[in-house]
Amino acid sequence: MAESERVNFEELPNLPDEPWDWVEISLNLLSPLRNHSEESQRKRHRLRWMMKPRAVPQLILKLQEHREKESALRMLSSYLYEKRQEDRTNYYRTGLLLYHSFGTMTILIQELILVYRMMIHGHLTERAAMRLINVIILWQCIAANSKTRQEIVKCRMVNLLEPLVMFQSPFKVYDNVRAVVLSVFGIICQGREPNIIQWAIESNILDICCFSMETGNELNIVIGLNILESILREKLGMSWFLSSTCNIMRGKLLKMWENLVKVLAMHRCYWPRLLFHIIRCYILMCSDSRGHDIVRESLPHPLVDGTFCEILEEHCPLPEYRVIWRLLRQLLLIVGKEHSVNCTFCQRSFANTIVQKNK
Repeated sequence: MAESERVNFEELPNLPDEPWDWVEISLNLLSPLRNHSEESQRKRHRLRWMMKPRAVPQLILKLQEHREKESALRMLSSYLYEKRQEDRTNYYRTGLLLYHSFGTMTILIQELILVYRMMIHGHLTERAAMRLINVIILWQCIAANSKTRQEIVKCRMVNLLEPLVMFQSPFKVYDNVRAVVLSVFGIICQGREPNIIQWAIESNILDICCFSMETGNELNIVIGLNILESILREKLGMSWFLSSTCNIMRGKLLKMWENLVKVLAMHRCYWPRLLFHIIRCYILMCSDSRGHDIVRESLPHPLVDGTFCEILEEHCPLPEYRVIWRLLRQLLLIVGKEHSVNCTFCQRSFANTIVQKNK
C-alpha cells in the first residue's frame, strides 16, 4: 500500500453512534429465539437514497477511492443490515456484486492486512475496530450467498478472518468484532454442504469456537454453539466429532457445557438462549449411538435433578422457556432419565407425553 494511501485513524473525526444492534447483526441468520414483533418496532437507520438504481454499484466503486472508502464501507454495511431484514433477494444479489466486482475482494483483504499491522504494533484503536466491523459485515453478505460462499471457501479466502477471533484486545468493542467474525463462519456452516463441513474440520473452526466460548461473552458462546450444531447435523461432522482424534476437544466442550449449565442454574437461567443451544447440542449428539452413551454419562446434574423446575414454573408463560422445557423433556426421554426428575410439574408433563404416545 502506498504511503499516501495509509490511513491514520486517530486523525479522523469521531463517528456518531452506529444505528444497529450488535445482537441482531451477528445472530440475524442464527438465533431461533428472536422476537420478531419487538424487532420490527426497533428504530432503524434507513438510507433512502440507496433505493435509487445503481446506488449499490456506485458505492462499491467508491471503495477504490481512498477518500471515499470509509464512508462507502459505512453506507454499504448499513444498507446490507437493512436489506437482510427486508429484502433477501437484493441482499444476496449484493453479495454477488461485491465478490465479482473488480478489485473489491482485494480491497477487503487489504483492510484486514491494515488491521493486522496495527495489531502487531499495538496500535489498534476503537476507531479502527469500528471500521473493521463494517468490513466484516460485507464478508457476511458474501458468505450468505450460496455461490460466493463456495468460492471463498474453495480458495480459503475466508480463513483470513480467523486471527481476528483469537486476538485479545482491551477494547470492549472488540467483543463485537469477534462476534461478527464468528457469525461469518456460522453463516457459512449453516449451508451444511459436505465440502463446507470438511473445510470447517480442516480449518479448525471448532477450536476457534471453543476459544470464543472460553473468553467471549454470551453472544460469542451462542454463535459458537450454533456453528457446532451445524457441524453435528452433518454425518461427516458427527463422525469426526465422536472420533478418537477429537477426544480432547470433545471432553473440553462437554466440561465447558457442564460449567455453563451450573452457572445458569445458579443464576436461575438468566440466559435462556444459552441453555437452549446447549440442550440442542446434547440432543444432536444423541442421534449417534456413541454420542448417546457419552451424553448419558456426562449429562450435568442440574439438568436431571429438577434444578430447573422452579425456573420453569416461574417463567413458563414466556415462549422461550416453553421451548427450552420441551427440548429438556425430549433430552431426558432420549437418555432414559425422565424418572430422575424429582418435581411434580415435570412428572406430570412426562406422564402426559406417555399418554399421548399410547393414544
